[in-house]
Amino acid sequence: MEDRLFQDIIGDEVLNLRVLRSASVAIALTSLVTIISAGPAFAGTGTGGGVGGCTDSGNTVNCGTGVPGDPGSGSGTGGGSAPTTGGATTVSTPACPNFVLYSTVFPGSEGGPPPAGVTPPGTWYVNLCATGSAITQGLGVAWFATGQAPTVPPPDPAVVGAQAASELQLPSPSLTLSPSTMGYANLAEWYWIAPSTWHRFTTAAQACNAGGCVTATASAAPAYVTWSTGDGSSVTCNGPGAAYNPALSASGQSTNCSHTYTTTSAGQPTPDGNPNDAAFPITATVTWTVAWSGPDGSAGALPSLTTSASTSLVVAQIESVNK
Repeated sequence: MEDRLFQDIIGDEVLNLRVLRSASVAIALTSLVTIISAGPAFAGTGTGGGVGGCTDSGNTVNCGTGVPGDPGSGSGTGGGSAPTTGGATTVSTPACPNFVLYSTVFPGSEGGPPPAGVTPPGTWYVNLCATGSAITQGLGVAWFATGQAPTVPPPDPAVVGAQAASELQLPSPSLTLSPSTMGYANLAEWYWIAPSTWHRFTTAAQACNAGGCVTATASAAPAYVTWSTGDGSSVTCNGPGAAYNPALSASGQSTNCSHTYTTTSAGQPTPDGNPNDAAFPITATVTWTVAWSGPDGSAGALPSLTTSASTSLVVAQIESVNK
């Protein structure tokens, strides 16, 4: 009779648990949609942000940066804030079964006496992975002898590292051209971006659950920059490009990041309606390689990120002088 009474109590509480968990999951999913639809990390000055720390509710890992981003040194003109594309997952699926103390799920109750034939001491636990009917959820309630309670694995360092990557603040490129005010057909146009932003950026995140806390680091390093030249061509440079020095002769310097226009920009978009101001739209996109590292020496690669900025260039024909 006592066991049947206890099972009835368990059944009622499990039904309550089911309702509470359904509401909790709905709220968690709504929050997750809000987080994801807010967009990926945004490029900025690289100063980091957030208050640090994460929590693992069993459905999602919510993190803030624990270590500010490395702002680097030097400065560049132009740029500003630009979207960082790429990113990482924020969903963490806990290992199942996922047992927690009965008193944690039902505060003020230890779950009653041990089942028949079991000698105390011990404690009742609830498997949070049990879903479906009340009977199935009831099977998720289990007794464990003291010292034999199941352990909960700590958060996956790869998931925490991915979250840290989503917190990276990367600078948008600052573009410079030479000739800068007007380019000329059949004359090489030099491209480069501010070298002060061409370095690694790092941040960290921490996630905690019943199994402990894990801190992981994510870093992004610039790999290459792709210039869309506006005339249907593109140029890929493996570095920021070399700045043109007007104090040196053209033959005394070189670059691996340039483009030669074969036509003028006549007929291209114009910002003010004046056909003399028609210009080629130019966009520079920096691709960053991203990796994470955990406290136990674990590490891995993550999807790359990109930042970009745009400008324009009027390209004219060099006029020859006949005598």
